[in-house]
Amino acid sequence: MSVTWSLRPGPGSDPGPGPGTEAVVRPVWAGEPPPGLSPAFLAGTGFGGGVGEVLQLPGTPVTVLLGVGPRARTDRDAIRAAAAGLARAVRSYRRLAVHPPGPDLRALVEGYLLGGYRFTRYRSDADAPPDQLVELLTAETPDTARALFEGRRLAEAVLLARDLVNEPGEALTPPAFADHAAAVAAATGLECEVWDGRRIADERLGGLLGVSRGSLVPPRLVKLSYHPQNRTAGTERTERTERTERTGRIALVGKGVTFDAGGLSLKPNAHLAGMKADMAGAAAVLGAMSVLGALDCRVAVDAWLPLTENMPNADPIRVGDVLVMRNGTTVEICHADAEGRLIMADALVLAGETGPRAIIDIATLTDAAAVALGRRVAALMGTDDALVNRLRAAGARAGEPLWPLPLPDVYRPQLRSRIADLVNYTLGTRHGTALLAGHFLREFVPPGIPWAHLDIQGTALSEGTDGEWVPGATGFGVRTLAEFLTGLPHPPS
Repeated sequence: MSVTWSLRPGPGSDPGPGPGTEAVVRPVWAGEPPPGLSPAFLAGTGFGGGVGEVLQLPGTPVTVLLGVGPRARTDRDAIRAAAAGLARAVRSYRRLAVHPPGPDLRALVEGYLLGGYRFTRYRSDADAPPDQLVELLTAETPDTARALFEGRRLAEAVLLARDLVNEPGEALTPPAFADHAAAVAAATGLECEVWDGRRIADERLGGLLGVSRGSLVPPRLVKLSYHPQNRTAGTERTERTERTERTGRIALVGKGVTFDAGGLSLKPNAHLAGMKADMAGAAAVLGAMSVLGALDCRVAVDAWLPLTENMPNADPIRVGDVLVMRNGTTVEICHADAEGRLIMADALVLAGETGPRAIIDIATLTDAAAVALGRRVAALMGTDDALVNRLRAAGARAGEPLWPLPLPDVYRPQLRSRIADLVNYTLGTRHGTALLAGHFLREFVPPGIPWAHLDIQGTALSEGTDGEWVPGATGFGVRTLAEFLTGLPHPPS
């Protein structure tokens, strides 16, 4: 479904719907019946104004009552969730007019587009919903126009990530993902490098090479770069400009295992169903990078996406093998299904070599994070309290809650190997495995560079409809990263 948006021309314009409008949407706050409707009537319909509740009243045009919850709690999250419920209820209308429930148009547009999303590429019986014109009954001003634009572009970035995660593993192989990333980069003004297997070997990415050995499909590594100066026509990239970018850039790393069978530590069949989503971290980074220019991000950003399958074919890594990572660290393989941290380690070393202001990685890394925090909250760990707090605040604004977990030094000895520098997995314990995975990644971040790790194992997929989430991929992390990056000030020159 394609949605076209419009705003009223100016403050003095008629707030009524335009010609051809099939439905008019009016917000209703819980406990506040709208004029002309008695509480008894509403009670008989079961409509109470809860967030996302919808009641359609016949007429020309149809009146659609949209519940937004108690007025005192009509925040950004409530508006997103209400708009998502609206999108699912009015899918059949071609033209509708919406009275916004508050000034936050960005959240309304985000929620509407995310809540109305469906992945139907492989459904032969899927009926294409009609294209829609949604008229927001509020005056067009620079602020409302910008909010509408940002909400639309952010939602498109999330849907980009959702589409990638929802693709079957046979369709979205590492080379296919890399090709898609290159196309996104070309369309959004990003620089893009794609490393093939030979370049990966030349660069000594032992973790990525080791994991990819089990697959008949070759690995890729994608590097994306965003330069804010590229957004200004006629601006020369001077030596001073490039020096400023180097000292102020942020590095992102996203895990990209396009299908994770577990390697020789083969997963049971029940655990394989969601393993096409093991590249959700890389998809989130690509989605966030795609929107930085549109949102006028003021800092330079590099992104590193290691891409591979984890399969038991060809010549897979064996338990007991030792891999040599890019920085020379040796890692004993104690579990072939703890592969994400191996490819992330190489990418973290690459990111650290550029001397960024901070490194942020995002990955579907451990079931332990999902067990601890459930399906709606992602785990957050890091070495710098200021970075962790800013990310958590960005996640709260974006509607993607993050919960900090500790990295106690007392756990680090559990990563020691008898024959190598580190083990990739600590055998014999079920306790603290999310933290041990965080500690493993931390070993590959250069000292002195602030680092944060987002474990989105529990939040990458949704099992049902919940606010702006629909069954399947959620695109979790796109909005948090975009919110964080666009909120950073331009580094001093």
